Amino acid sequence: MILKTLMEVIEILESKNPFSYLEEECKKYGIELQEKKIGDVTFVKAKIGKGKRKAEILGRLGAIRVSNHYGIVSDADGAIISLTSMIEWAKNYSEIEGEAIFSTNISLDAKLIPHKPFNFMVPLVGLDDALRLEVDKEAQFLISVDSTKGNRIAKYNDFAISHIIKDGYILKIPDEIIDIYEKVTEHEPYFVALTSGDLTPMEINAYHISTFLSPWLYTESPILGLATVSKYPIPGYETGVQNVTMLERASRFSIEVLKYYFSGGDIYSEEELSSLKNVLGESQFMKLKKN
Repeated sequence: MILKTLMEVIEILESKNPFSYLEEECKKYGIELQEKKIGDVTFVKAKIGKGKRKAEILGRLGAIRVSNHYGIVSDADGAIISLTSMIEWAKNYSEIEGEAIFSTNISLDAKLIPHKPFNFMVPLVGLDDALRLEVDKEAQFLISVDSTKGNRIAKYNDFAISHIIKDGYILKIPDEIIDIYEKVTEHEPYFVALTSGDLTPMEINAYHISTFLSPWLYTESPILGLATVSKYPIPGYETGVQNVTMLERASRFSIEVLKYYFSGGDIYSEEELSSLKNVLGESQFMKLKKN
């Protein structure tokens, strides 16, 4: 049961030595966990299965904890969902044709950058360096997961999603993925209202609701944003605020979307993208690409 896996992941991340316990857990299920440590930042990645289609569940965050705070913080949601999905995939779905990629960081401290109503947590190495490591160049589709509670726009009691970002255009999410969302959550789809600023790098002086769409700047592949949200604003560095029901549903949703994609499902309409390009040309946002 995925709820059991989720609780075990949270327990691992709350431990004194998260990487050692995570590595031990991965060995139980034959997961080859890759670690890349840059200073005090610990990035982890695993690839499970083989196939022509490759998709990544990227857990975005600054850190799972911050100094002078006890317990995992709100910002840890991305790591929790990515790692829960990884272990659950290894347990039950590794025979599905397709390469599932899971990446995140499990660092114990982060730095803050200015943002309203609360400062953002970003990895100590900086957001740009982190994204260059986190975004897998071979992934043909990415689900980017990020805690997005420190805002006054997306205020729901469950996780929210974005439309698809590809080549600087915001494209309609397929009905099949909306169907998955409704079946998993048992309610109507919650969407994050985006602004143009959300497609720009964080150093641009524009409003960003979170970093959940930042990976699009580092890949040619389509991105689906998944934001863990809350009914009222919560800073990323707050402890004791994990919504277990939301985390379980978000993990289950991510797995179901991977299954849909590996079965041959489309992530966006190529016809829609071509029509937009024929009328509007290349998106001006492509000037901002980092890859």
